[in-house]
Amino acid sequence: MDLFLVLLNMLIILISIAGGVLLIGLVYRGYKLLGLLIAEKKNKDSTEKKYRK
Repeated sequence: MDLFLVLLNMLIILISIAGGVLLIGLVYRGYKLLGLLIAEKKNKDSTEKKYRK
């Protein structure tokens, strides 16, 4: 019974570590996409200003 609890505990710890890594990856990807969108918007604004002159 004790061995079963130890294995179950290790499994839960591994699953939570994997979940944390996935969550960090999603947050990183979200910020990266947000940065790309902001950069694209700034680029679009500056191109419009160039053509207006």
